[in-house]
Amino acid sequence: MLDYEQISRLWLGWIAAASWQLALLVCLVAGIAHLAQTASPRLRHALWLLVLAKACLPPAMTSPVSIGRWGVSPLLSAVGASELGSGGATGTNQQLESKARESERNAAGSARATPKSTSRLDWRAMRSLSPELLFGLWIAGACLFWITVGARYRRLLRTLRAATLIDEGPVRISLERIAIGLRLSHTPELLAAELIASPFLIGLFRPRIVLPQALLAEIDDVKLRSVLTHELVHWKRYDAWLGWLQTLAQSAFWFHPFLWWAFGRLRHERECACDEAVLRQGSVMRDEYGEAIVRVLTSLRGRSLVEGGMIGVFERGSNLQNRLEEIMNFESSERQFGWKSRLVVAALAIGLLPMAPAGDPHTSAVAQAPAAAPAQGARSATPQIVKTVPKRGATGVDPKLNEVTVKFDRDMSDGMSWTGGPPLFPPLEESRKARWTDRRTCILPVKLEPAAYYRLGINSSSYQNFRSRQGVAAVATALYFTTAGASEEIEDRVKVPAIVSLEPAGGAEDVSPNTKSLRVTFDRPMGEGMSWTGGGESFPKPPAGETAHWSDDGLTCTLPVSLEPDHDYRIGLNNERYNNFQSKWGVPLEPVVYKFHTKTAE
Repeated sequence: MLDYEQISRLWLGWIAAASWQLALLVCLVAGIAHLAQTASPRLRHALWLLVLAKACLPPAMTSPVSIGRWGVSPLLSAVGASELGSGGATGTNQQLESKARESERNAAGSARATPKSTSRLDWRAMRSLSPELLFGLWIAGACLFWITVGARYRRLLRTLRAATLIDEGPVRISLERIAIGLRLSHTPELLAAELIASPFLIGLFRPRIVLPQALLAEIDDVKLRSVLTHELVHWKRYDAWLGWLQTLAQSAFWFHPFLWWAFGRLRHERECACDEAVLRQGSVMRDEYGEAIVRVLTSLRGRSLVEGGMIGVFERGSNLQNRLEEIMNFESSERQFGWKSRLVVAALAIGLLPMAPAGDPHTSAVAQAPAAAPAQGARSATPQIVKTVPKRGATGVDPKLNEVTVKFDRDMSDGMSWTGGPPLFPPLEESRKARWTDRRTCILPVKLEPAAYYRLGINSSSYQNFRSRQGVAAVATALYFTTAGASEEIEDRVKVPAIVSLEPAGGAEDVSPNTKSLRVTFDRPMGEGMSWTGGGESFPKPPAGETAHWSDDGLTCTLPVSLEPDHDYRIGLNNERYNNFQSKWGVPLEPVVYKFHTKTAE
C-alpha cells in the first residue's frame, strides 16, 4: 500500500506534467481558434473541446506524429543541453530505451521518491515546497471547489422544489412539437420558477427545462418557441453531460488560470454552436431568434441562482454582442461543419493531445556531446556511486540478502528513483520501506530468490530523484547480479557486452567517402536501444529519411551516414549520460570512442 507521502510525490509528477501541457495546448488552440473566426462555431467549439479532452487524459501520452515528439522533445533536448554546461557541440544521439526499461517503476513501491515528470522539465519552484504540503493544498482547493458547487446546486434544487410543473397547455404542446421536429425520443419536463432570471436546462438522467415565471408573462409565442428550441438543442447535443465533465476537470485544475480562461471560451462557443444549430434546423428565423436572445438576456432584473454557479452545467453566458453578430450573419449555405472540418479537428487531436516528450524505442533526439573530464583533483558536480551491495555484475549472491544498498560520494536529497520493471526487478519486502540510513546511503528492502538474475536502475531518463543536496541528478546507472545456484547460462547475463567488429574498422585512415552506413557487431544479442553520441563536424550527417536499426538477431546495429571526403570522424557508442547500447538483459556497453578518416574524393 502506498502511504500519503508516496501518493503526494506521485501526484506532484502528474500535476506538473499535466499543467504545463494544458497551458501549451490552450495557447495553441487559442491561436487556431482566432484564425477560424469566420468558420462555423461548431468548429471552434470542437477545438476548445480538445482542451477538455486533454484535461481528462494522462499527461504521459505520446505518439510518433504528436507535438510531444516533433516539438517538445527538441525543445527539451536544447534545454537539457544548456543545463549540462559542457560547451561541446551538439550532434545526433539515437537514444532508444530497451524493453527491459519500458515498464519503469519509481522507487519500486514503498520508496520515498519524487517522480520526475515525463516532460523532464525542472519544476524547481514546486520542488522547493514539500510535495505533501502541495498535495494537501490541492485537496483543500478541490474540496472548497466542490463545496461551492454543491452549495449552489442545493440552493437551486430548493428553488426548483417550489417551481410549477407545466404538463399541459399551449407552452407544453409547443415544447413537444419542437422535440418531435428535432427527433428527440424523450421530451424534458417543463418547469416555471419565480426566482430564476434566465432559462436553463438541468439534469442528466431526468432533464428539465426551467423558465422564469416573469418571462412566460411577458414574452410572445414566437420568442418563446426560440427559447424552447435553444434549450432542446442543448439537450440533443449532450451539452449538459459535457458541462459536468468540464466541472470535474476544473475541480482537478482549480488553480490553473489558463484552464479557467479556456473553459470560458468553451462555454461561449457552446452557446454559439447551439445558436447555429437552432437556425440551421429552420423552424426559427434569425431575426426572431436574435430578438428572443436579447429579450431573455436583457429584460430581467436581479441575479439568477444559476448565474456563474454551476460552471458550464447551466451556463447562459457568452458575450451578447458576439452572439448576436453570429446570429445575424448566419447563412445556411455557408460555414458548414463538414468532413473537411472534422478531418482538421481529428488531425489536431492526433497531433496535439499526446504531448509527452518522446520516450518510445524509436525516438531520435538531439543530445549534448560528453562533457570534458574534470581537471585533476577537481570534484565532479555529478553525484558518483562509490559502493553498491551487491556489486555490479556480481554472481553467486546469497539469496538471503534482504537489502540492496547504494552509497554516494556526497550528501544527497531525500528523493530516490529505483527504476525498472518485472521480471528483472527484484521483488520487494513490502513490510519495510526504502530509506536513507544517512545522507549518502540508500537501502531498498528486497526478497531474492536463488538461481535468479536481477537488474534494477538507479535513476533513469524519466525518473531522476537520486539528487545531490544541490539538486544535481546522479547519472542513470544499472545494478545487475545473479544469486547463488544460477546456471552458467544465467550467470552469462551479467557480462558486459563487447564489440566484435566495426565497419569501417576503428582507426582506419582510408575509408571511402561513398560508405553509406556504419556497422557495429556485438558478442551477444542486444536490446532495442542504442546511443550513437557525439557532435559537431566530427559526427557524420544522417541521410534524410533513414534511421539506425538492428539486425534480426540483435547482434549488429547499422547507422546510415553521409560522409565527406578527407574528413576526420569521431563517434561515441554510449557515454556518461546516454548508455542505451545494452545487452538484452540490460547490461550497458562500456563507452567506446570510434574514430576513422575518409580518403580524398574518388
